[in-house]
Amino acid sequence: MSDDFLQSEESQQFFGLVQMLQRSAMVAMGLLPDQEGKFSVNLAEAKAAIDLVSVLQKRTEGNLVDEMESKFLQGIVTELRMKFVQAPRETAKMEAEEKDAEELKQIFTEPTTAPVDTVVDDSEE
Repeated sequence: MSDDFLQSEESQQFFGLVQMLQRSAMVAMGLLPDQEGKFSVNLAEAKAAIDLVSVLQKRTEGNLVDEMESKFLQGIVTELRMKFVQAPRETAKMEAEEKDAEELKQIFTEPTTAPVDTVVDDSEE
């Protein structure tokens, strides 16, 4: 890495802005908790944040201090796009895990109404 990577105040502010948009996208994809500590998914909001970072990348092409900043920004855009493509599958997985956890909770809090598996059937003897 270059010794002057993110050393200027301008570069730090620019990448601070990029990081805010990155975090916003990741929260909207349910990969990070929101300010209240809850996970939620809003793919339209995630797409908007990713698109903004992409626009920043295109508009700053050739104007960043060095090649390292360009690669860093490209890496952020690529990572967000990959996570966005995976988001629906990850959301379904999280929902299934939450459903399983809720069923398990019901088994222990209300055992009389919980599903029952027959291990040995005495009527067959």
